[in-house]
Amino acid sequence: MKKHMGLLLAGCLLLLTGSWMSAQMAGNISASINPGEMITIPAGWFIMGNDSGSWEERPSHTVYLPAYQIGKYEVTRGEYRKFMEAGGYENSEYWSPEGWVWKEGDIIVHAGMYGAVSYSERPDKYLKRNAPDYWEEEQEWIGHGYGHPLFVQTDDHPVIGITYYEAEAYCNWAGGRLPTEAEYEKAARWTGTRSNLYPYGDTWDPERSNNPLDHNPAGGGFKVNQSAPVGSYPEGASPYGCMDMTGNAYEWCAGWAISYPGSSRPYDHTGKYHVVKGGCWDDPNVTSAFRSWYLPPSSSGTGPGDSDYIGFRMATTITEAD
Repeated sequence: MKKHMGLLLAGCLLLLTGSWMSAQMAGNISASINPGEMITIPAGWFIMGNDSGSWEERPSHTVYLPAYQIGKYEVTRGEYRKFMEAGGYENSEYWSPEGWVWKEGDIIVHAGMYGAVSYSERPDKYLKRNAPDYWEEEQEWIGHGYGHPLFVQTDDHPVIGITYYEAEAYCNWAGGRLPTEAEYEKAARWTGTRSNLYPYGDTWDPERSNNPLDHNPAGGGFKVNQSAPVGSYPEGASPYGCMDMTGNAYEWCAGWAISYPGSSRPYDHTGKYHVVKGGCWDDPNVTSAFRSWYLPPSSSGTGPGDSDYIGFRMATTITEAD
């Protein structure tokens, strides 16, 4: 009996210790980040694209950008919650006309990369939309079929399952905007003299981002599908200090999906598809030049019950007065 009691007490102590360590880890992350922090990217030219990448990343070319600011982190659930609590889903002034029509509707759009799409009806269609899909704290994300245990999203996790319309509305409410694709890519890879293939260099290191092959417990560990609190991979920072610009969540960019000048397969998806950049918790080895496109009302995933991948970060324009 004493032996069983000892094992029981030891098990309880281990459980409590594990919970304490998880809380400490979350607390340390919270203490080290400043959600909403912006990084200034100076004006100048940079090299965009990748001649060794997939066809839509070619050709590389120079782009000039005026100075701007971009979020050091992806927008968190805690930040997005403030938008919701401020009546963001009830005020049409923050939304584009087409975004408001979508917000008032009953359809969920499940869109894969490059235009694959399916639709389903909202299970709570009799209630007005007042939150993103997959907003509940507890989630199970299936993705490509790695381990997918239930996990809990905290206020420090990126808000994921966001449509372009919702990201745009949040930025309007917060006094900013979505970054352009070029702004995102420069912040992610430009060193001042050359463009890295990844934010941290030219060699893929799975431990520097939240992807299926990293071992960081903040992202669930090896081959486990879940997002991580923003800033959990500081060694993956870009040359400017931006975090999670590959891995964790794909991110919406302003503007339409258009091929680069001189592309061997030109396309123009103006009015239909918006660009997303970066990688996510479900995809390994995504470069900073990677580009894909999704329908604006999509929060990604290829069908009902599939996981979601897309978040966003905010940008602001620097004026002369600044």
